[in-house]
Amino acid sequence: MKKAIGSTISFLKKYEILNIDPSIRSLLFLSIFMIIGMICGTLIVPSLNMESLYKLDFLFLSDFKQRLEQSNIQIFMSSFYALSLFALFIELSALSCWGIIVIPAILTFKGLGLGLTAGYLYLIYGLKGIAFYILILLPGIFVSSVGLTLFSLGSMKFSLKLLKTVLPKGNPAALWISIKEHFKASSYCLVVLGIASLIDVGFMAMFSKFFNF
Repeated sequence: MKKAIGSTISFLKKYEILNIDPSIRSLLFLSIFMIIGMICGTLIVPSLNMESLYKLDFLFLSDFKQRLEQSNIQIFMSSFYALSLFALFIELSALSCWGIIVIPAILTFKGLGLGLTAGYLYLIYGLKGIAFYILILLPGIFVSSVGLTLFSLGSMKFSLKLLKTVLPKGNPAALWISIKEHFKASSYCLVVLGIASLIDVGFMAMFSKFFNF
């Protein structure tokens, strides 16, 4: 164990990973959690009951046949609703001392859903499903994932500040200074998610005519 830890530290020092700005390290840390979730989601699709995936449609937008039949307003609302739920979970976690633990788990679950979606499309529809994922879903997924990851980073910092205030010698005044900035970041996050939902609508309008599931 000591040898493995020593090797890991040596690797990090060799490539100067430990010298990276702490915020960037934290951002990479959160991104890795989402990527791990995506990989796991893709791998477990073959063993998953498809009915279970349909039950999570409100989170992962997995009912593609229905999406293709929806109006632009319906597509926007369903996409924004699904993304806003994750933003809400992250926000609630930020307002607790457990946010630094829960928020990475939320991103992992989000990544799991993205992996399930990609794996499901490939398993059922093959290359046609992958083309649908890349052309229609991926642009909005990329924008929303970046937005949620950045929001998660700020939320974890706020949760950490909240935790420090409840510890002995904590300074509540320092927390109140950060509240305004945090809620401003929350509004920015909603704007980004709105943009991601508009992107979903735009790419669906452009490419949906080429797909018939």
